[in-house]
Amino acid sequence: MKQLNTLPIEDFLDLVRIAIKSNQKTVTLTIKEATDLQNSLSVVMTRLSGQLDNIAANNTNATVSINMDGGNF
Repeated sequence: MKQLNTLPIEDFLDLVRIAIKSNQKTVTLTIKEATDLQNSLSVVMTRLSGQLDNIAANNTNATVSINMDGGNF
Protein backbone atom coordinates (compact mmCIF):
# COMPACT_ATOMS: atom_id res chain seq x y z
CA MET A 1 0.00 0.00 0.00
CA LYS A 2 1.34 3.45 -0.92
CA GLN A 3 2.15 5.90 1.82
CA LEU A 4 -0.45 8.62 2.30
CA ASN A 5 0.43 12.13 1.16
CA THR A 6 -1.14 14.26 3.86
CA LEU A 7 0.99 17.35 3.18
CA PRO A 8 -1.86 19.25 1.42
CA ILE A 9 -4.12 18.61 4.43
CA GLU A 10 -1.42 19.82 6.83
CA ASP A 11 -0.82 22.92 4.67
CA PHE A 12 -4.54 23.71 4.68
CA LEU A 13 -4.76 23.29 8.45
CA ASP A 14 -1.76 25.61 8.91
CA LEU A 15 -3.33 28.16 6.57
CA VAL A 16 -6.58 28.12 8.54
CA ARG A 17 -4.77 28.28 11.89
CA ILE A 18 -2.84 31.36 10.75
CA ALA A 19 -6.04 32.95 9.40
CA ILE A 20 -7.80 32.41 12.72
CA LYS A 21 -4.92 33.88 14.71
CA SER A 22 -4.75 36.96 12.47
CA ASN A 23 -8.55 37.45 12.49
CA GLN A 24 -8.90 36.99 8.74
CA LYS A 25 -12.43 36.63 7.43
CA THR A 26 -11.56 34.48 4.42
CA VAL A 27 -9.10 31.81 3.36
CA THR A 28 -8.12 31.65 -0.30
CA LEU A 29 -6.75 28.60 -2.09
CA THR A 30 -5.33 28.40 -5.58
CA ILE A 31 -6.84 25.80 -7.90
CA LYS A 32 -3.70 23.67 -7.49
CA GLU A 33 -3.95 23.84 -3.69
CA ALA A 34 -7.66 22.98 -3.81
CA THR A 35 -7.04 20.08 -6.21
CA ASP A 36 -4.20 18.72 -4.07
CA LEU A 37 -6.37 18.99 -0.95
CA GLN A 38 -9.26 17.25 -2.70
CA ASN A 39 -7.05 14.41 -3.91
CA SER A 40 -5.42 13.96 -0.53
CA LEU A 41 -8.76 13.92 1.32
CA SER A 42 -10.19 11.45 -1.22
CA VAL A 43 -7.32 9.02 -0.72
CA VAL A 44 -7.43 9.32 3.08
CA MET A 45 -11.20 8.80 3.24
CA THR A 46 -11.06 5.85 0.82
CA ARG A 47 -8.30 4.22 2.86
CA LEU A 48 -10.20 4.74 6.12
CA SER A 49 -13.39 3.39 4.59
CA GLY A 50 -11.56 0.27 3.42
CA GLN A 51 -10.06 -0.28 6.87
CA LEU A 52 -13.47 0.18 8.49
CA ASP A 53 -14.94 -2.41 6.11
CA ASN A 54 -12.18 -4.85 7.05
CA ILE A 55 -12.80 -4.31 10.75
CA ALA A 56 -16.55 -4.79 10.29
CA ALA A 57 -16.00 -7.97 8.26
CA ASN A 58 -13.71 -9.42 10.93
CA ASN A 59 -16.18 -8.69 13.74
CA THR A 60 -19.18 -10.55 12.30
CA ASN A 61 -19.10 -13.08 15.14
CA ALA A 62 -19.03 -10.44 17.85
CA THR A 63 -21.89 -10.54 20.35
CA VAL A 64 -23.47 -7.27 21.34
CA SER A 65 -25.11 -7.20 24.74
CA ILE A 66 -27.36 -4.33 25.81
CA ASN A 67 -28.69 -3.92 29.33
CA MET A 68 -31.46 -1.42 29.90
CA ASP A 69 -32.28 0.02 33.27
CA GLY A 70 -35.49 2.00 33.72
CA GLY A 71 -34.07 3.93 36.63
CA ASN A 72 -36.22 4.84 39.63
CA PHE A 73 -39.65 5.27 38.04
